[in-house]
Amino acid sequence: MQHETVLAYLPQVAQLLKGTGQPLDLNAKRTVRPTLVATLGQPGAATVAGRKKIKGYDEAPAGSVAVHSLKGVMLKQDQWGLCQDTPGTASLLRAIQAADAHENVVAHVLDIDSGGGTVDGTAEFGAGLKGLTKPVVAYSDGIIASAAYWAASSCARIVLNNGTCAVGSIGVMCSIADYKPMLEELGVKFHDLRADDSDEKNEDFRQLLAGNYKPYVTAVLNPLRDMFASTVQANRPQLATKEGNKLLRGSMYFAETAKAEGLVDEIGSFSRAVELALELAQGGDTTGEAGPNSATTTLPTPNMSLFGKNKFPAVAALAGLTGAALTADLVTAANTELETAGITGAALITEAVHDQLEADATAWNAAHTALEAAGATDVAALAADRDKWKEKAETYGDQPGELPTSAAKTDGDVTEEGEDENERIVAETHARMMGQT
Repeated sequence: MQHETVLAYLPQVAQLLKGTGQPLDLNAKRTVRPTLVATLGQPGAATVAGRKKIKGYDEAPAGSVAVHSLKGVMLKQDQWGLCQDTPGTASLLRAIQAADAHENVVAHVLDIDSGGGTVDGTAEFGAGLKGLTKPVVAYSDGIIASAAYWAASSCARIVLNNGTCAVGSIGVMCSIADYKPMLEELGVKFHDLRADDSDEKNEDFRQLLAGNYKPYVTAVLNPLRDMFASTVQANRPQLATKEGNKLLRGSMYFAETAKAEGLVDEIGSFSRAVELALELAQGGDTTGEAGPNSATTTLPTPNMSLFGKNKFPAVAALAGLTGAALTADLVTAANTELETAGITGAALITEAVHDQLEADATAWNAAHTALEAAGATDVAALAADRDKWKEKAETYGDQPGELPTSAAKTDGDVTEEGEDENERIVAETHARMMGQT
Protein backbone atom coordinates (compact mmCIF):
# COMPACT_ATOMS: atom_id res chain seq x y z
CA MET A 1 0.00 0.00 0.00
CA GLN A 2 1.30 3.46 -0.91
CA HIS A 3 2.62 5.16 2.24
CA GLU A 4 0.89 8.49 1.57
CA THR A 5 -2.44 6.68 1.47
CA VAL A 6 -1.79 5.19 4.89
CA LEU A 7 -0.83 8.56 6.38
CA ALA A 8 -3.96 10.20 4.96
CA TYR A 9 -6.11 8.02 7.22
CA LEU A 10 -4.19 8.75 10.43
CA PRO A 11 -6.42 11.71 11.47
CA GLN A 12 -9.49 9.45 11.27
CA VAL A 13 -7.68 6.72 13.19
CA ALA A 14 -6.73 9.28 15.86
CA GLN A 15 -10.39 10.30 16.20
CA LEU A 16 -11.39 6.67 16.67
CA LEU A 17 -8.72 6.19 19.35
CA LYS A 18 -9.84 9.33 21.19
CA GLY A 19 -13.48 8.38 20.90
CA THR A 20 -14.33 11.60 19.08
CA GLY A 21 -15.04 10.03 15.72
CA GLN A 22 -18.43 9.24 14.28
CA PRO A 23 -19.84 6.22 16.17
CA LEU A 24 -20.16 3.10 14.06
CA ASP A 25 -23.73 1.86 13.68
CA LEU A 26 -23.47 -1.73 12.49
CA ASN A 27 -27.27 -1.96 12.24
CA ALA A 28 -27.58 1.02 9.93
CA LYS A 29 -29.09 0.36 6.53
CA ARG A 30 -26.41 0.49 3.86
CA THR A 31 -26.95 1.97 0.45
CA VAL A 32 -26.54 -0.61 -2.28
CA ARG A 33 -23.93 0.40 -4.81
CA PRO A 34 -25.57 1.45 -8.08
CA THR A 35 -24.88 -0.57 -11.19
CA LEU A 36 -23.23 1.55 -13.87
CA VAL A 37 -23.02 1.02 -17.58
CA ALA A 38 -21.48 3.19 -20.27
CA THR A 39 -22.43 3.60 -23.89
CA LEU A 40 -20.86 5.77 -26.57
CA GLY A 41 -22.58 8.75 -28.12
CA GLN A 42 -21.32 10.75 -31.10
CA PRO A 43 -22.16 14.45 -30.66
CA GLY A 44 -20.28 16.22 -33.43
CA ALA A 45 -16.71 15.02 -33.91
CA ALA A 46 -16.16 14.01 -30.28
CA THR A 47 -16.81 10.59 -28.89
CA VAL A 48 -18.45 10.84 -25.48
CA ALA A 49 -19.27 7.99 -23.12
CA GLY A 50 -22.33 8.39 -20.98
CA ARG A 51 -22.62 6.66 -17.61
CA LYS A 52 -26.00 5.44 -16.56
CA LYS A 53 -27.19 4.06 -13.21
CA ILE A 54 -29.39 1.01 -13.53
CA LYS A 55 -30.96 -1.43 -11.08
CA GLY A 56 -29.80 -4.46 -13.00
CA TYR A 57 -28.18 -5.43 -16.26
CA ASP A 58 -31.53 -6.41 -17.74
CA GLU A 59 -32.11 -2.65 -18.04
CA ALA A 60 -28.79 -2.07 -19.82
CA PRO A 61 -28.81 -1.49 -23.57
CA ALA A 62 -27.33 -4.31 -25.62
CA GLY A 63 -23.62 -3.75 -26.21
CA SER A 64 -23.06 -1.90 -22.91
CA VAL A 65 -19.77 -1.54 -21.06
CA ALA A 66 -20.08 -2.28 -17.34
CA VAL A 67 -18.30 0.25 -15.10
CA HIS A 68 -16.88 -0.89 -11.77
CA SER A 69 -15.30 1.37 -9.13
CA LEU A 70 -12.19 0.46 -7.17
CA LYS A 71 -11.72 3.41 -4.84
CA GLY A 72 -9.86 3.96 -1.57
CA VAL A 73 -8.23 1.27 0.53
CA MET A 74 -8.41 -2.24 -0.90
CA LEU A 75 -9.58 -4.77 1.69
CA LYS A 76 -10.84 -8.28 1.10
CA GLN A 77 -14.12 -7.91 3.01
CA ASP A 78 -16.63 -5.06 2.92
CA GLN A 79 -15.87 -2.25 5.36
CA TRP A 80 -18.69 -0.21 6.84
CA GLY A 81 -17.87 3.00 8.67
CA LEU A 82 -14.17 2.35 9.47
CA CYS A 83 -12.58 4.93 7.21
CA GLN A 84 -15.32 4.97 4.61
CA ASP A 85 -17.95 2.58 3.30
CA THR A 86 -15.91 0.48 0.90
CA PRO A 87 -16.80 -2.76 -0.86
CA GLY A 88 -14.21 -5.49 -0.41
CA THR A 89 -12.42 -7.02 -3.36
CA ALA A 90 -14.29 -10.31 -2.79
CA SER A 91 -17.76 -8.79 -3.24
CA LEU A 92 -16.53 -6.44 -5.99
CA LEU A 93 -15.23 -9.40 -7.97
CA ARG A 94 -18.57 -11.20 -7.60
CA ALA A 95 -20.34 -8.10 -8.96
CA ILE A 96 -17.93 -7.93 -11.91
CA GLN A 97 -18.41 -11.63 -12.67
CA ALA A 98 -22.20 -11.17 -12.62
CA ALA A 99 -21.87 -8.39 -15.17
CA ASP A 100 -19.52 -10.51 -17.26
CA ALA A 101 -22.13 -13.26 -17.47
CA HIS A 102 -24.89 -10.96 -18.74
CA GLU A 103 -25.63 -10.87 -22.45
CA ASN A 104 -26.12 -7.08 -22.50
CA VAL A 105 -22.53 -6.49 -21.32
CA VAL A 106 -19.74 -6.82 -23.87
CA ALA A 107 -16.81 -5.32 -21.95
CA HIS A 108 -15.75 -3.70 -18.65
CA VAL A 109 -14.05 -0.55 -17.41
CA LEU A 110 -12.47 -0.75 -13.94
CA ASP A 111 -12.42 2.84 -12.63
CA ILE A 112 -9.51 2.95 -10.15
CA ASP A 113 -8.34 5.58 -7.69
CA SER A 114 -6.54 3.65 -4.98
CA GLY A 115 -3.23 3.57 -3.19
CA GLY A 116 -3.56 -0.17 -2.62
CA GLY A 117 -4.37 -2.14 0.48
CA THR A 118 -3.94 -5.51 2.13
CA VAL A 119 -2.21 -8.51 0.62
CA ASP A 120 -5.13 -10.74 1.54
CA GLY A 121 -7.57 -10.93 -1.36
CA THR A 122 -5.40 -9.14 -3.92
CA ALA A 123 -4.15 -12.22 -5.76
CA GLU A 124 -7.67 -13.68 -5.99
CA PHE A 125 -9.03 -10.37 -7.28
CA GLY A 126 -6.36 -10.10 -9.98
CA ALA A 127 -6.83 -13.72 -11.03
CA GLY A 128 -10.59 -13.19 -11.19
CA LEU A 129 -10.15 -10.20 -13.50
CA LYS A 130 -7.94 -12.24 -15.82
CA GLY A 131 -10.53 -15.01 -15.87
CA LEU A 132 -13.37 -12.88 -17.22
CA THR A 133 -14.75 -13.79 -20.63
CA LYS A 134 -14.97 -10.15 -21.76
CA PRO A 135 -12.15 -7.59 -21.98
CA VAL A 136 -11.40 -5.21 -19.13
CA VAL A 137 -9.81 -1.77 -19.40
CA ALA A 138 -8.38 -0.19 -16.24
CA TYR A 139 -8.91 3.58 -16.06
CA SER A 140 -7.84 6.18 -13.52
CA ASP A 141 -8.06 9.92 -13.04
CA GLY A 142 -6.04 9.66 -9.82
CA ILE A 143 -3.54 6.98 -8.76
CA ILE A 144 -3.09 3.27 -9.29
CA ALA A 145 -0.63 2.15 -6.66
CA SER A 146 0.60 -1.06 -5.03
CA ALA A 147 -2.23 -3.65 -4.79
CA ALA A 148 -4.33 -1.50 -7.15
CA TYR A 149 -1.61 -1.84 -9.80
CA TRP A 150 -1.65 -5.63 -9.30
CA ALA A 151 -5.34 -5.45 -10.26
CA ALA A 152 -4.78 -3.02 -13.14
CA SER A 153 -2.01 -5.17 -14.63
CA SER A 154 -4.53 -8.01 -14.81
CA CYS A 155 -6.65 -5.97 -17.23
CA ALA A 156 -6.22 -5.90 -21.00
CA ARG A 157 -5.23 -2.20 -21.10
CA ILE A 158 -4.51 0.65 -18.67
CA VAL A 159 -5.56 4.24 -19.44
CA LEU A 160 -4.64 7.31 -17.34
CA ASN A 161 -6.72 10.45 -17.64
CA ASN A 162 -3.98 13.10 -17.59
CA GLY A 163 -0.33 13.85 -16.88
CA THR A 164 -0.82 14.27 -13.13
CA CYS A 165 -2.09 10.73 -12.69
CA ALA A 166 0.46 8.30 -11.33
CA VAL A 167 1.03 4.55 -11.08
CA GLY A 168 3.54 2.30 -9.35
CA SER A 169 4.49 1.49 -5.76
CA ILE A 170 5.08 -2.07 -6.95
CA GLY A 171 6.51 -3.66 -3.83
CA VAL A 172 5.73 -4.79 -0.31
CA MET A 173 6.23 -3.08 3.04
CA CYS A 174 4.75 -3.08 6.50
CA SER A 175 4.53 -0.54 9.30
CA ILE A 176 4.14 -1.70 12.89
CA ALA A 177 3.44 0.46 15.93
CA ASP A 178 4.66 -1.16 19.15
CA TYR A 179 2.41 0.01 21.99
CA LYS A 180 3.86 -2.49 24.44
CA PRO A 181 6.31 -0.07 26.19
CA MET A 182 3.54 2.48 26.74
CA LEU A 183 1.22 -0.14 28.19
CA GLU A 184 3.95 -1.54 30.40
CA GLU A 185 4.35 1.93 31.93
CA LEU A 186 0.68 1.73 32.86
CA GLY A 187 1.32 -1.49 34.71
CA VAL A 188 0.30 -3.98 32.03
CA LYS A 189 2.34 -7.19 32.12
CA PHE A 190 2.73 -9.37 29.04
CA HIS A 191 3.23 -13.13 29.20
CA ASP A 192 3.94 -14.97 25.95
CA LEU A 193 3.76 -18.76 26.19
CA ARG A 194 4.53 -21.27 23.46
CA ALA A 195 3.85 -24.98 23.50
CA ASP A 196 6.67 -27.49 23.48
CA ASP A 197 8.07 -27.96 19.96
CA SER A 198 6.48 -24.64 18.91
CA ASP A 199 9.68 -22.65 19.22
CA GLU A 200 9.24 -21.16 15.74
CA LYS A 201 5.69 -19.97 16.42
CA ASN A 202 5.59 -16.23 15.54
CA GLU A 203 9.36 -16.15 15.90
CA ASP A 204 9.92 -13.77 12.98
CA PHE A 205 7.40 -11.33 14.51
CA ARG A 206 8.94 -11.67 17.98
CA GLN A 207 12.32 -10.87 16.46
CA LEU A 208 10.80 -7.84 14.73
CA LEU A 209 9.51 -6.45 18.04
CA ALA A 210 12.95 -7.06 19.51
CA GLY A 211 14.50 -4.91 16.77
CA ASN A 212 15.75 -7.72 14.53
CA TYR A 213 13.88 -7.09 11.26
CA LYS A 214 15.74 -9.51 9.00
CA PRO A 215 13.75 -12.72 9.78
CA TYR A 216 10.43 -11.00 9.05
CA VAL A 217 11.72 -9.39 5.86
CA THR A 218 13.17 -12.71 4.69
CA ALA A 219 10.23 -14.95 5.62
CA VAL A 220 7.29 -12.64 4.84
CA LEU A 221 8.02 -9.49 2.86
CA ASN A 222 10.49 -10.86 0.32
CA PRO A 223 8.30 -13.80 -0.82
CA LEU A 224 5.29 -11.50 -1.16
CA ARG A 225 7.33 -9.02 -3.18
CA ASP A 226 8.53 -11.80 -5.51
CA MET A 227 4.93 -12.96 -6.08
CA PHE A 228 3.86 -9.37 -6.79
CA ALA A 229 6.68 -8.69 -9.24
CA SER A 230 6.36 -12.02 -11.06
CA THR A 231 2.60 -11.52 -11.49
CA VAL A 232 3.05 -8.01 -12.92
CA GLN A 233 5.74 -9.28 -15.30
CA ALA A 234 3.53 -12.14 -16.44
CA ASN A 235 0.67 -9.70 -17.05
CA ARG A 236 2.91 -7.18 -18.85
CA PRO A 237 5.83 -9.08 -20.43
CA GLN A 238 7.62 -5.89 -21.47
CA LEU A 239 8.44 -5.38 -17.79
CA ALA A 240 10.20 -8.76 -17.58
CA THR A 241 13.50 -7.23 -18.70
CA LYS A 242 16.50 -5.73 -16.94
CA GLU A 243 15.13 -2.25 -17.61
CA GLY A 244 11.64 -3.33 -16.60
CA ASN A 245 12.88 -4.69 -13.28
CA LYS A 246 13.92 -1.16 -12.30
CA LEU A 247 10.23 -0.17 -12.39
CA LEU A 248 9.33 -2.83 -9.84
CA ARG A 249 11.25 -1.40 -6.90
CA GLY A 250 8.41 0.63 -5.37
CA SER A 251 8.66 4.06 -7.05
CA MET A 252 5.70 6.01 -8.41
CA TYR A 253 5.62 7.32 -12.01
CA PHE A 254 3.56 10.09 -13.56
CA ALA A 255 1.52 9.32 -16.66
CA GLU A 256 3.97 10.30 -19.40
CA THR A 257 6.84 8.34 -17.88
CA ALA A 258 4.55 5.42 -17.05
CA LYS A 259 3.39 5.26 -20.68
CA ALA A 260 6.92 5.48 -22.07
CA GLU A 261 8.11 2.70 -19.75
CA GLY A 262 5.19 0.37 -20.49
CA LEU A 263 3.44 0.61 -17.14
CA VAL A 264 0.30 1.95 -18.88
CA ASP A 265 -0.93 1.98 -22.46
CA GLU A 266 -2.61 5.34 -23.08
CA ILE A 267 -3.33 8.78 -21.70
CA GLY A 268 -6.93 9.58 -22.41
CA SER A 269 -10.40 10.35 -21.11
CA PHE A 270 -12.97 8.03 -19.61
CA SER A 271 -14.68 8.02 -23.01
CA ARG A 272 -11.47 6.75 -24.57
CA ALA A 273 -11.34 3.92 -22.01
CA VAL A 274 -14.91 2.91 -22.92
CA GLU A 275 -14.13 3.16 -26.62
CA LEU A 276 -11.03 0.99 -26.19
CA ALA A 277 -13.03 -1.61 -24.24
CA LEU A 278 -15.56 -1.81 -27.11
CA GLU A 279 -12.77 -2.14 -29.66
CA LEU A 280 -11.29 -5.04 -27.73
CA ALA A 281 -14.71 -6.66 -27.46
CA GLN A 282 -15.01 -6.51 -31.24
CA GLY A 283 -11.61 -8.16 -31.67
CA GLY A 284 -9.66 -5.03 -32.62
CA ASP A 285 -7.49 -2.32 -31.08
CA THR A 286 -7.24 0.88 -33.07
CA THR A 287 -4.74 2.63 -30.80
CA GLY A 288 -3.57 5.62 -32.80
CA GLU A 289 -0.06 5.85 -31.34
CA ALA A 290 2.09 2.74 -31.41
CA GLY A 291 3.44 2.15 -27.96
CA PRO A 292 4.87 -0.77 -25.98
CA ASN A 293 1.40 -2.34 -25.82
CA SER A 294 0.22 -1.49 -29.32
CA ALA A 295 -1.91 -3.85 -31.41
CA THR A 296 1.16 -5.39 -33.04
CA THR A 297 2.77 -6.25 -29.70
CA THR A 298 2.26 -9.55 -27.89
CA LEU A 299 -0.04 -8.61 -25.04
CA PRO A 300 -0.88 -10.27 -21.73
CA THR A 301 -4.62 -10.42 -22.39
CA PRO A 302 -5.81 -13.90 -21.41
CA ASN A 303 -9.29 -12.49 -20.71
CA MET A 304 -9.72 -11.52 -24.37
CA SER A 305 -10.07 -13.45 -27.60
CA LEU A 306 -12.09 -12.88 -30.75
CA PHE A 307 -15.20 -10.83 -29.91
CA GLY A 308 -14.20 -11.03 -26.25
CA LYS A 309 -15.18 -14.69 -25.92
CA ASN A 310 -12.69 -16.77 -23.98
CA LYS A 311 -13.88 -20.37 -23.73
CA PHE A 312 -11.58 -21.16 -20.81
CA PRO A 313 -11.57 -18.15 -18.43
CA ALA A 314 -10.72 -20.20 -15.34
CA VAL A 315 -7.73 -21.78 -17.10
CA ALA A 316 -6.61 -18.35 -18.33
CA ALA A 317 -6.83 -17.01 -14.78
CA LEU A 318 -3.93 -19.30 -13.79
CA ALA A 319 -1.50 -17.53 -16.13
CA GLY A 320 1.35 -15.88 -14.27
CA LEU A 321 0.34 -17.15 -10.83
CA THR A 322 2.96 -18.75 -8.61
CA GLY A 323 3.30 -19.91 -5.02
CA ALA A 324 0.43 -19.13 -2.66
CA ALA A 325 -1.42 -17.20 -5.40
CA LEU A 326 -2.09 -20.50 -7.19
CA THR A 327 -4.84 -21.72 -4.89
CA ALA A 328 -6.60 -25.09 -4.91
CA ASP A 329 -9.94 -23.36 -5.63
CA LEU A 330 -8.56 -21.79 -8.82
CA VAL A 331 -7.18 -25.15 -10.01
CA THR A 332 -10.48 -26.89 -9.23
CA ALA A 333 -12.38 -24.28 -11.22
CA ALA A 334 -10.02 -24.77 -14.18
CA ASN A 335 -10.47 -28.57 -14.10
CA THR A 336 -14.25 -28.20 -13.91
CA GLU A 337 -14.07 -25.97 -16.96
CA LEU A 338 -12.01 -28.56 -18.87
CA GLU A 339 -14.41 -31.39 -17.94
CA THR A 340 -17.39 -29.29 -19.06
CA ALA A 341 -15.69 -28.86 -22.42
CA GLY A 342 -15.27 -32.63 -22.71
CA ILE A 343 -11.54 -32.66 -21.95
CA THR A 344 -11.36 -35.62 -19.56
CA GLY A 345 -7.97 -37.13 -20.40
CA ALA A 346 -5.97 -34.50 -18.51
CA ALA A 347 -6.19 -32.48 -15.31
CA LEU A 348 -4.33 -29.71 -13.52
CA ILE A 349 -2.92 -30.06 -10.01
CA THR A 350 -1.15 -27.69 -7.65
CA GLU A 351 2.50 -28.12 -6.77
CA ALA A 352 1.49 -29.14 -3.24
CA VAL A 353 -0.72 -31.95 -4.58
CA HIS A 354 2.07 -33.04 -6.94
CA ASP A 355 4.55 -33.23 -4.04
CA GLN A 356 2.06 -35.25 -1.96
CA LEU A 357 1.51 -37.70 -4.83
CA GLU A 358 5.26 -38.18 -5.16
CA ALA A 359 5.56 -38.79 -1.40
CA ASP A 360 2.71 -41.35 -1.55
CA ALA A 361 4.36 -43.11 -4.50
CA THR A 362 7.67 -43.31 -2.62
CA ALA A 363 5.93 -44.80 0.43
CA TRP A 364 4.08 -47.35 -1.74
CA ASN A 365 7.29 -48.42 -3.45
CA ALA A 366 8.97 -48.92 -0.08
CA ALA A 367 6.07 -51.07 1.15
CA HIS A 368 6.08 -53.11 -2.08
CA THR A 369 9.83 -53.74 -1.76
CA ALA A 370 9.37 -54.92 1.84
CA LEU A 371 6.62 -57.37 0.77
CA GLU A 372 8.80 -58.76 -2.01
CA ALA A 373 11.66 -59.27 0.47
CA ALA A 374 9.27 -61.27 2.69
CA GLY A 375 8.18 -63.41 -0.27
CA ALA A 376 4.69 -61.96 -0.29
CA THR A 377 4.35 -61.09 -3.95
CA ASP A 378 1.00 -62.74 -4.79
CA VAL A 379 -1.68 -60.44 -3.41
CA ALA A 380 -4.51 -62.81 -4.40
CA ALA A 381 -2.86 -65.73 -2.55
CA LEU A 382 -2.32 -63.58 0.53
CA ALA A 383 -5.98 -62.54 0.49
CA ALA A 384 -7.15 -66.16 0.10
CA ASP A 385 -4.92 -67.34 2.96
CA ARG A 386 -6.19 -64.51 5.13
CA ASP A 387 -9.81 -65.43 4.43
CA LYS A 388 -9.12 -69.14 5.27
CA TRP A 389 -7.70 -68.37 8.68
CA LYS A 390 -10.37 -65.80 9.30
CA GLU A 391 -13.01 -68.48 8.71
CA LYS A 392 -11.25 -70.87 11.13
CA ALA A 393 -11.06 -68.15 13.75
CA GLU A 394 -14.77 -67.51 13.43
CA THR A 395 -15.50 -71.27 13.76
CA TYR A 396 -13.63 -71.63 17.06
CA GLY A 397 -14.36 -68.18 18.25
CA ASP A 398 -17.35 -69.14 20.48
CA GLN A 399 -15.60 -72.01 22.32
CA PRO A 400 -13.89 -71.54 25.71
CA GLY A 401 -10.18 -71.12 25.68
CA GLU A 402 -9.59 -74.36 27.79
CA LEU A 403 -11.75 -77.53 27.33
CA PRO A 404 -12.26 -79.97 30.29
CA THR A 405 -11.40 -83.70 29.71
CA SER A 406 -12.70 -87.00 31.29
CA ALA A 407 -11.81 -90.67 30.90
CA ALA A 408 -13.95 -92.50 28.43
CA LYS A 409 -15.73 -95.67 29.64
CA THR A 410 -14.72 -98.87 27.75
CA ASP A 411 -15.88 -102.54 27.82
CA GLY A 412 -14.30 -104.57 30.71
CA ASP A 413 -14.74 -107.54 33.05
CA VAL A 414 -17.46 -105.95 35.12
CA THR A 415 -20.96 -107.00 34.17
CA GLU A 416 -23.31 -104.14 34.45
CA GLU A 417 -26.50 -106.20 33.95
CA GLY A 418 -28.02 -109.24 35.91
CA GLU A 419 -26.88 -110.80 39.27
CA ASP A 420 -24.12 -109.22 41.18
CA GLU A 421 -21.38 -111.88 40.62
CA ASN A 422 -19.04 -110.47 43.23
CA GLU A 423 -21.55 -110.96 46.05
CA ARG A 424 -22.20 -114.64 45.05
CA ILE A 425 -18.50 -115.48 45.03
CA VAL A 426 -17.99 -113.90 48.45
CA ALA A 427 -20.97 -115.83 49.88
CA GLU A 428 -19.74 -119.22 48.54
CA THR A 429 -16.24 -118.64 49.89
CA HIS A 430 -17.63 -117.79 53.33
CA ALA A 431 -19.77 -120.95 53.38
CA ARG A 432 -16.80 -123.29 52.65
CA MET A 433 -14.85 -121.69 55.42
CA MET A 434 -17.71 -122.44 57.86
CA GLY A 435 -18.09 -126.09 56.68
CA GLN A 436 -21.16 -125.40 54.73
CA THR A 437 -21.71 -126.52 51.22
